[in-house]
Amino acid sequence: MFKNPVFKNVLFKWMPHKEQNICEKKLEKVMKRLKIDDYHFNWDRNSCFIEFAYQGEPYRLEHSIEKAKERGIILRNGLDCLNELTQSLEELCVILDRGIYKFEMWITGMRLPTAKPKDVPEFQEEFHIRYKSTGTQAPPEFHKNEENLPFQNEFEEEAPNIQRHSLK
Repeated sequence: MFKNPVFKNVLFKWMPHKEQNICEKKLEKVMKRLKIDDYHFNWDRNSCFIEFAYQGEPYRLEHSIEKAKERGIILRNGLDCLNELTQSLEELCVILDRGIYKFEMWITGMRLPTAKPKDVPEFQEEFHIRYKSTGTQAPPEFHKNEENLPFQNEFEEEAPNIQRHSLK
């Protein structure tokens, strides 16, 4: 398509993959500055997240286009969300450098909730009591019951000449 390799290199400098690399490099620098070695991030069309462990506690930062829209901020995609999160972490680094508060104070609200053990009933009876069916049960014979037809009266009013046969 392009015969001149110089033109091709100039053309592709503005492509989104370059923006992605810049964002990832910034995030890497910020995490090193915060002294966080173990972190994981991802972004998609509508949102992004950064998960990391600090002093043995798991934390998660999330951002999405919807959250930004509620605040009146227009973002195009999840990469923009990741840029916003990275910028927020950079600003947090500046605050930490001033010595206002420690890092733990700023990230307490971002802790991942611990997985709660599911309440498993000890006995079979408790299971049946908790999950008792409230709907009508099917008749033992597989024929239609006249009571179970919700639109039967409307149908009979509209077409009184049609004879109905009962299934038995």
